[in-house]
Amino acid sequence: MSHISIRNLQKMSGAAIEALPGPTVVKSGNRTVGMLIPVKKTDMVKIEKALAMAAKLAIGRDPVADDAALAPFGEVDPTDWSDEANIRAARRKL
Repeated sequence: MSHISIRNLQKMSGAAIEALPGPTVVKSGNRTVGMLIPVKKTDMVKIEKALAMAAKLAIGRDPVADDAALAPFGEVDPTDWSDEANIRAARRKL
């Protein structure tokens, strides 16, 4: 589906919108008036696998050496994305 009309959008259910293959143009006549982007449910298994791979790749890395190696490319994101840091940050917000 390359686009949907305003009239068809009014008739669509949430399930029909979720089933769209991706961003879809919304038109009123020949004029494009918006874009509908369905929100897909997060696949937690894929997220967990990606995080496990990142943790495995991080073993033995030296953050200070990494920062020094990246310095010629500009400012380095100083955020600590480890589980421990995320837990500490969540607890501070309580």
